[in-house]
Amino acid sequence: MMCLAMLSLLAACSCTADGQALSPQSPPAAAPRMTSQAAEDSAVTLPKQAGAWIRSDEPRRITEETIFDYMDGAGELYLAYRFGHLDVYVYAAPEKALGEIRVELYRMRSPDDAFGLLSVDWGGEPVDLTARGAAREDAVPAVPSHDALYGGGLLRFRSGSLYGRVMASRESPASREQVLAIAQSIVKDRPANGRPPGILSTLPGRLGGRFVLRPDRTCFFRSHYVLNSVHYLAPDDVLGLGPAVDAVIGEYRSAPQGGGPVRLIGITYPTPAAAAAGMAAFLESLSPGSRAVGAGRLAPSAARGEGGWLGWAAQDRYLAIVLGAPGEEEAQDMAGAAMVSLSRQ
Repeated sequence: MMCLAMLSLLAACSCTADGQALSPQSPPAAAPRMTSQAAEDSAVTLPKQAGAWIRSDEPRRITEETIFDYMDGAGELYLAYRFGHLDVYVYAAPEKALGEIRVELYRMRSPDDAFGLLSVDWGGEPVDLTARGAAREDAVPAVPSHDALYGGGLLRFRSGSLYGRVMASRESPASREQVLAIAQSIVKDRPANGRPPGILSTLPGRLGGRFVLRPDRTCFFRSHYVLNSVHYLAPDDVLGLGPAVDAVIGEYRSAPQGGGPVRLIGITYPTPAAAAAGMAAFLESLSPGSRAVGAGRLAPSAARGEGGWLGWAAQDRYLAIVLGAPGEEEAQDMAGAAMVSLSRQ
């Protein structure tokens, strides 16, 4: 279900060649604008010509105010990751049969936001745009180590606070070559990517001994719009998420295979009060009868939910939630172990 949700999110049609979309809901509040550091990090170089395709002189600038005009119904995803602005370049070919190559460069507030956009879907062919080749020393086991993915004529990548999409309207060996060449020109003079968001390092490799983390199902997010696209939790924001919150969801499968997945949500709030409010709202929405037992307590607790047991634990600014545990005791143990790991960041 998680895979299907991500694919539908990324394949929804809009004004772009293959625009991304979330389920129709009200747009989130506008995110803070880019910092000067992120703005400086956004410098790029694009070739005037890529094979048979020639770039238009000036990009189209898309802002928070105009993003829904450019991608009807898909702008929530980018606003959820603290979108600054988008520049769109179009490479046209003399022969219409070759189609066009569209370049979308999203300037985000921080490298973590660009990473989050890539983490929504880890599907596709990993691509090394830097020609460094060697394994990254700052890789985090909780997520794949690659920074670019290609599939169906679309290349998605991150470079610092820049998230890029380069797509050919008609895929061919020639268009693939130029899509990759354009992206390589964009990142070649930019600093190497640093470590992924710190909260990812807190995801345990195993839960309950027999449930193993799947790195290709790990997503960093700040908004319930993104969370619901990965794993539907509730129609409203019952966790108090927002631009100042760091959150991650990981999927665990039993080894050997058998039964449904267990999911772990880890959240870091800006204040302990925000964490306590998030836990109380979560319990009130999904398990009303357990609120008196769990709200405000640091000790792990559990309650029966749809598809298994819910487990939760809160401490200081941190909240850990386990979904789909096979039993009450396991749900409590998993939530407790997750909280220990989460609070060490």
